[in-house]
Amino acid sequence: MKGTAGLRLCLVPLCLVLGEQGGETQRRHRHMRRHGEVPENRFGQPSDEPSAVANANVTALRGDAKVLSEWACALMCASRAASGCCSYEGGRGLCEFVPGSPAVDPKAPGWSSATCVPAYGTAKCAPWAVGKCKGRAEPAAEGLPIWELVWEDQFDSDSCVVDSRGIRRPSPEFWSAEVGYKRGKELQWYQPENAECKNGELVITAKRERQPWEKPEGSQCRAVAWSDKEQTGQKLDNQSCAVCAPPYFQYYNPCDLQRQDDMVGPACDCSHTAEFTSASLMTRGKKDFSYGLFELRAKIDTRPGAWPSWWAVGDFDFVPWPKNGEIDILDAFQRTVKASVTHAGESGFASSAIQHAGARMVDRDWEKYYHIWQLEWDERFIEIRVDGESLLKVDLSVADPQRTSWPNPFTRNKKFFLILGLAIGGHVGGDAAMTAFPVQMHVDYLRVYRKMGST
Repeated sequence: MKGTAGLRLCLVPLCLVLGEQGGETQRRHRHMRRHGEVPENRFGQPSDEPSAVANANVTALRGDAKVLSEWACALMCASRAASGCCSYEGGRGLCEFVPGSPAVDPKAPGWSSATCVPAYGTAKCAPWAVGKCKGRAEPAAEGLPIWELVWEDQFDSDSCVVDSRGIRRPSPEFWSAEVGYKRGKELQWYQPENAECKNGELVITAKRERQPWEKPEGSQCRAVAWSDKEQTGQKLDNQSCAVCAPPYFQYYNPCDLQRQDDMVGPACDCSHTAEFTSASLMTRGKKDFSYGLFELRAKIDTRPGAWPSWWAVGDFDFVPWPKNGEIDILDAFQRTVKASVTHAGESGFASSAIQHAGARMVDRDWEKYYHIWQLEWDERFIEIRVDGESLLKVDLSVADPQRTSWPNPFTRNKKFFLILGLAIGGHVGGDAAMTAFPVQMHVDYLRVYRKMGST
């Protein structure tokens, strides 16, 4: 189950094929290595035994090899997917790229040039004419990133732990389970019992605990593990806790008050009347991240009411949402797979938050299989991909103070934590009334890489 599909890297006129060998699927791409390992060279061979092929490949990747034609040069420039001017000198096989809209020197001997216009993740560089692009030239093709694995959770016996009932649970070293009703006016009561490690994967199960017409007896919520002493500043009883149950859930006292004993959870316990239960896990206070490549392999279900998600939230300097920034990598509901980046607008209020989003529709057949979500993030951009297809790419300058009046939450290596969960209903999850439960989200692995350079 675990493992990555074969990967083909092409740099004209060079192609590298990385993938399955000896019938055993590799657990990671060859150009990604684990933190602390003795590095192989970038072609998967021991660094002290370079082959003749590897030496030739390194030469080509360094740009020392000749580019054979205008056509090959155009493909290299097109890979930048940016506006610019492409220049080719056939005698030495040189290929250069000048970004923007530079002028052309028509008298440069031996040179020809073409204008590059970006679209759909690549660019078209044509037609070719005599002359050389003026300006500061850059290598025609940008290098391929080299990623190093810094953290992963395979949700197997190496990380999951056995609880008092003999059930494997996600590692408490990495994850904290949320408890209670949380956000988005969702219908589920989160509890750790709904997250389990099975067959080398994380399984989050959303359950229908009762039908909507089955009214619970007594109070909807109970005050637990709370002292009414004056120094607490908050008196709780079953009646005052009633506002903490759907559809009345509040985002302030008393619903945000936590138990005063050793147990994790809200002081207003509404679990016994919950119509739905599910699980949400977060790495806050245990694992935080900034720039890098984040990858998740999962199988999801977006029947009406189901809302699986994987997202990152800024956690620094006590900055509130949306000023702290949010990155929704996997945000799926009602046959839609969405990705988005959210930050503060000029006022800084939640009501004026700015969201940049992209989405695609899926069907029931698509949801039968595992898919790979990726977030690539550096100081310049955020790109979110599904099965290698770009769903969203955002230039991070959109969140600069000149545009928003607030510090950019996505730059300068600010720390974010991860949340992984399955919600029910809420703002966009849809109506769960006609959906058969349980509904599950299966997570094969989660990996985080940092960029060590480029080819």
